[in-house]
Amino acid sequence: MKSRMPVTFFFMLSLLAAGSASAQASVNSLTVPSTITDPLAGFTINYSLGGSKWGVGAASAELRFYLSASPNGSTGVATIEQRQILLRGSGWGPYYPPSGTQSLYVSRLTMPANTVALLESISAACAPQTWYILAELDWTGYQNRPALLGTTKQPDLYFSGGTISPAAIQPGGTTNISFDVTTRCPTSYGSSVGIYLADANDQLLSFIGAVSIGSGAGTWSLPPTGITFSPYIATGTYNIVLLADMDGHVAESNENNNAGAFQLNINWNAMAAAGREEGKLEPELQPPFESEAALYNLESRAPDNYVQAFHYDAEL
Repeated sequence: MKSRMPVTFFFMLSLLAAGSASAQASVNSLTVPSTITDPLAGFTINYSLGGSKWGVGAASAELRFYLSASPNGSTGVATIEQRQILLRGSGWGPYYPPSGTQSLYVSRLTMPANTVALLESISAACAPQTWYILAELDWTGYQNRPALLGTTKQPDLYFSGGTISPAAIQPGGTTNISFDVTTRCPTSYGSSVGIYLADANDQLLSFIGAVSIGSGAGTWSLPPTGITFSPYIATGTYNIVLLADMDGHVAESNENNNAGAFQLNINWNAMAAAGREEGKLEPELQPPFESEAALYNLESRAPDNYVQAFHYDAEL
């Protein structure tokens, strides 16, 4: 007569054969802020867990939170938090995860370095981006929620480079200027770069002209363009001042770096005038002029004894 083994023996044997817990515990719900303007400053994730686990190793579970560019975690995945949690139970189980709503506060100090770098890039972007926060307990599938990360940034026009050649001329001579004006975040409107002549103390003397630039983002470059000065201009040191968004049409994040300047020496001595072939733009200066009224007066004035000609009619 064959002996019949107890059913519990086969149940325990199957658990041992599996060598691991039967994973049915999972993330039941997930809540994140719909908008996180500065994710590195910290935000709270709320979640709840449910289900149970049986068998060897069932007394704990691995809880993971991710940041992903896609709702299923297939692209741009970075770990937010990863931790082991203890479950309630004894023996072979069942073991239960903590009940009720749980909260996790995350910030720059709690996240891995690669996640911080990703969030720095997102935060620096010109417009908010939709990302997904995913949560998973062991390997039982994700819960995901979207969040709009970052803020809309204003443009910031500044001069990123420029050249004057020659940097010394005789009265009545011509020098060529070129410049690059840049904004990382886009403008909604076109604007103009004003070009002015000032003395060595940045007192305005003459309005030379204006160059139109389009809307958008990037760098606009003026190719070498001649400025011819009057033969009656006094010798001495002058500044050719460039002012981005001369009419104030563009609301910028920084209005104090819109100016750049070239130094120009005017000298009757031909040898001295030929001694400085090229000069560089001093960029990102605070506009040196005291008021818009001074600019208006200069722009409205008839031709003077400083500048004879400047012609650049195309939009950059």
